Amino acid sequence: MYIQSVDIDGFKSYAQRVSLQSFDQSFNAITGLNGSGKSNILDAICFVLGIKNLSQVRATNLQELVYKQGQAGTTKATVSITWHNDDPENGPSGYEDKEYITITRQIVIGGRNKYLINGHAAQENRITDLFHSVQLNVNNPHFLIMQGCITKVLNMKPPEILSLLEEAAGTRMYEKKKDAAVKTLDKKQSRLDQIDSVLQCDIVPSLELLRQQCGQYNEWAKLSSRAEQLKRIIVAYDFCECLKRAEEASKEVAAYKQKLDALQSERGRNQADLDDVEGLVQALLTEVELQAGGETLELQARVDKLAMELTRGTTTWRSKCDTLASEQATLEGLQTALQELSDQDHEAKVTRSMEARTEAQAALEAAEGSVSAAQREVAGAEAGDGRDESNRSLQERLADAQTEATHADSEAKAADVRAKHLAKQLAEQQKVLNSKQQDAGSLQKELAHQQAVVDKSTKKLQSLAFDEAAHNALEEAREAQALEVRQAREAVDRLSQDVAGWCDFRYSPPDASFDKSRVHGVLARWVQVN
Repeated sequence: MYIQSVDIDGFKSYAQRVSLQSFDQSFNAITGLNGSGKSNILDAICFVLGIKNLSQVRATNLQELVYKQGQAGTTKATVSITWHNDDPENGPSGYEDKEYITITRQIVIGGRNKYLINGHAAQENRITDLFHSVQLNVNNPHFLIMQGCITKVLNMKPPEILSLLEEAAGTRMYEKKKDAAVKTLDKKQSRLDQIDSVLQCDIVPSLELLRQQCGQYNEWAKLSSRAEQLKRIIVAYDFCECLKRAEEASKEVAAYKQKLDALQSERGRNQADLDDVEGLVQALLTEVELQAGGETLELQARVDKLAMELTRGTTTWRSKCDTLASEQATLEGLQTALQELSDQDHEAKVTRSMEARTEAQAALEAAEGSVSAAQREVAGAEAGDGRDESNRSLQERLADAQTEATHADSEAKAADVRAKHLAKQLAEQQKVLNSKQQDAGSLQKELAHQQAVVDKSTKKLQSLAFDEAAHNALEEAREAQALEVRQAREAVDRLSQDVAGWCDFRYSPPDASFDKSRVHGVLARWVQVN
């Protein structure tokens, strides 16, 4: 491969395009006057070959290679070299089918630098590899031997001579590629080591942690599902237990009602006895007034005190009876609240109710005792003695009665407070119980409805005379008939396609009053061929 022609445009001293032709294959010499641009031709060839050391072309930067550095209107420098590839076997690889190879390099003021191969843009390394493949390395220090360098070449040391031979043989290019490949491998290996380090230090531990978290989440999901199932079982069990406790509470309420009826009857009897005692006291007072004088007045005063004592005791007794009635109403309301209470709360409230009943009964007994004591005092007054059977004076008995009355009042107030608290609690429990009863009623209705549907379906199923063998035979017959129908439809479709041109008839009514029933179709449908 040798130079066929060189075209220079805007390079150094060549402002206008200059084309040099007819280069010799073996030896060429450029002669001329000083300053005629002989060296610039060699600089242009080195410029295309991709020289790096610009001092060899007498320039410090690429901008100086443009004619007058672009100040004369020329803003770019272009050099094209046409090579004659007369020996394709020893020529550049990849261009064996090209007889001429034109390589162009162009620089523009502003820094743009580009290469062209046969008019197509190419990278600088591609140009370098092309020249290296034919042993042309312009950047080799011994590629250009300038004046005064012959002695230096003759005095070269063995390593320098080896380098010169490698350049001449074309192996230097492969050595450089080998060094570049080794550097690239070293960079890739360091990057691989870094990636392995990241994998071992960051990604693998994170992956293990994610696996553990995934296992923990799966375990949590299983436990949550099991907990939800157990929760439903517990709710069903609690519902059944509440139903049982409701039945037991109903029985206890019935027993309390019987006891309350007995207390009410006893209260009626006590009220009758009290009325009798009051009538007797009134009669005795009247008799004492008639029989006695001054002593009668004293006894009257005592009798008045005893009457006051009796009235106070009667009031206390009546208040206790009212408290008993209110507690009876509270007890009737508690019969629904007992369904939602636990066994321990139920027993505690029952105990409190029994204590209240015991207190009311004790108050009733105390009132009866007061009445009896009043009767005894009246009897003592009739006898003329102010002492009772326990040999206590009237003043002592009055003081004791007043103390008992005060204590009874405080107990009545406390009982009222407890009754209000129990009534409030009973109202809350009644609301909860009503909601539960509504839910239970709806569930029972739904269950009964579904059970009725199941029973009805079961009866219908049992009433049907189902024969499995006959059913299978009917199924087989149905499938056979369906197959025949499909075959007949396919035959009809085939025939329709065959006679589509004669039997397919579509039309539009000529007007709105047209009678469509008068159109019976094409004539082919009404002709039968035997």
